[in-house]
Amino acid sequence: MSGRRLAHAVRAALAGAALSGVLALAPALAAGLQVTPTSLTLPAGKSADGLWLSNTGDRPLRAQIRVFHWIQENGEERFEPTRALAASPPMLALAPGARQLVRVIRLGAPPAAEEAYRLIVDELPPGDRDRPAGLQFVLRYSVPVFLAPTGDATIAPDLRAQLEFDGAQARLTVHNRGSQHAQLADLSFVDAQGGRHAIAPGLLGYALAGQGMRWSLTGSADLLRGPGTLKARVNGEPIERTLALDSPAR
Repeated sequence: MSGRRLAHAVRAALAGAALSGVLALAPALAAGLQVTPTSLTLPAGKSADGLWLSNTGDRPLRAQIRVFHWIQENGEERFEPTRALAASPPMLALAPGARQLVRVIRLGAPPAAEEAYRLIVDELPPGDRDRPAGLQFVLRYSVPVFLAPTGDATIAPDLRAQLEFDGAQARLTVHNRGSQHAQLADLSFVDAQGGRHAIAPGLLGYALAGQGMRWSLTGSADLLRGPGTLKARVNGEPIERTLALDSPAR
């Protein structure tokens, strides 16, 4: 498959779900593939790190590991084939209760600015001879991997947000002008009277360094049109941040 066709296939497979961490692709019969940790950051002075893949089920399983360059453009995700990062081994088999280390290896020099990748781990369906009656549980994990830049300067996100409205639909765009990715979680709106309204509990997504992302919100557009502030937890910090808002597009 050509690089262009592969990238298109990955975009189609991951559309709307790339940030969920783990995707259940069919109903479960039993526990199976587990992946830890759920994200990696590779420092400039370290050329490799690892993920543990475990089989918590009662049947053997096979898994495939692929790496893609993760890009955000015009508020959308794009995944491209890459030779900057590799996973070894790219295919493996795990007996029940077994686990194996998968090395994630930077193939070149550390980047001048933070780079983002996605490690896609797929649990493959069993072969026909091993397939029990009924449906199978196939998992896809999407693990963020960040390559830290060279230099001793502290890197940090620098976020600007904008709300847009299309009738009753509100959308949030976050531009990250900083040098580090921003993982956004527990988005809330605090109105002019100090009332707090949960907009997106849990993980919202990432705004990559020097890039930006757009999300459709389920919160009331009328509420978000009013005076108030948006708050979110960034990169797991215990204290939430106020997102600086540009003038909303109505």
